[in-house]
Amino acid sequence: MKRWIGLFIGLCLASCSSKKEEEVVTSLPDIKWDMQRLDRAIALASSEAAIDSILKKHPELGIGYFSCPPEKTPLLARDLYQLFKNPALRKFYDQSQDSSFFGGDRLEKELKIAFQRVQKEFPGMKTPKIRTVFSGFGGLGSEFTAQHLQVTDSLIVIGLDFFMGKKGLYLPPNVYDYQLRRLEPRALVGQVMLQYSAFLNKQNEEDHTLLSDMIWYGKGYAFTKTIVPEVSDSLLFGYTAQELLETNAFQKQVWEHFIDKKLLFNKEELIKSKYLGERPKTPEIGPACPGSIGRWVGYTIVQHYWAANPKLSISKIMADQDFNRIFLKSAYRGEPLTSN
Repeated sequence: MKRWIGLFIGLCLASCSSKKEEEVVTSLPDIKWDMQRLDRAIALASSEAAIDSILKKHPELGIGYFSCPPEKTPLLARDLYQLFKNPALRKFYDQSQDSSFFGGDRLEKELKIAFQRVQKEFPGMKTPKIRTVFSGFGGLGSEFTAQHLQVTDSLIVIGLDFFMGKKGLYLPPNVYDYQLRRLEPRALVGQVMLQYSAFLNKQNEEDHTLLSDMIWYGKGYAFTKTIVPEVSDSLLFGYTAQELLETNAFQKQVWEHFIDKKLLFNKEELIKSKYLGERPKTPEIGPACPGSIGRWVGYTIVQHYWAANPKLSISKIMADQDFNRIFLKSAYRGEPLTSN
């Protein structure tokens, strides 16, 4: 009897979850959707000529991602064909097609929902084309380049091999552990939207203070969490669960460091890079303080500002360039955000 009750409850929960997901999708606006899994097309190609045909049909891949001029497309096709003939690369690619990575159509669904949410918040915004590729971290010789993401407001190219995470057969070169956390499969959609946010995130070009840059980053994170609420802070910031816990608990001390050192209105690029740049830690504050802490503080300021002005839409926040006013109205002084 208990087994039947458990099964019934499980079926009910699955049904409710499915209905909730369906309701969310049906409430979102239609968009012009153009996403193509070119990683699969290239992997299935039976010859260099077939890959060359794919590249010529999609010049945005060669030019936009591999930095390959049109006249060298045959060379790129040759290199890609040879790569996929390599047993190690083929095994790595086959792993990427597992359901726990990028098999099936989960990635397509999640990206489409994300851009439908963008359209809901920013009506009239043109949805970029999306292409996927797999190149073994650009193991194509020195002539062509490859990276985890190429994002513009009209085209997004995703290097799926860079987002295989710690369980991937191979790890991206020159990537440290603190960076690898943002390259897990479940982090991909959040990282795409974080980079895409730059095209909607307004900033006063005359304002070059650390505070201005912190809040600019903070708005980008707020946008990403609005569009992809499912993404965890750990995957978004690249902080461990312990780092997130301690940063939140000790944010008063972090904030006091910025005040005591008179950093908020500092415009020196070297100083700003210490608090906003890619680093495993921020030793200026403490040996356990994670890197890019200024971005996290900027996000926290924006969270406080939004909590104090709950009727604001994310589009209004992204368009606001008066960062000093955002800071003052946030009333942030290093205290954790409390929910009423």
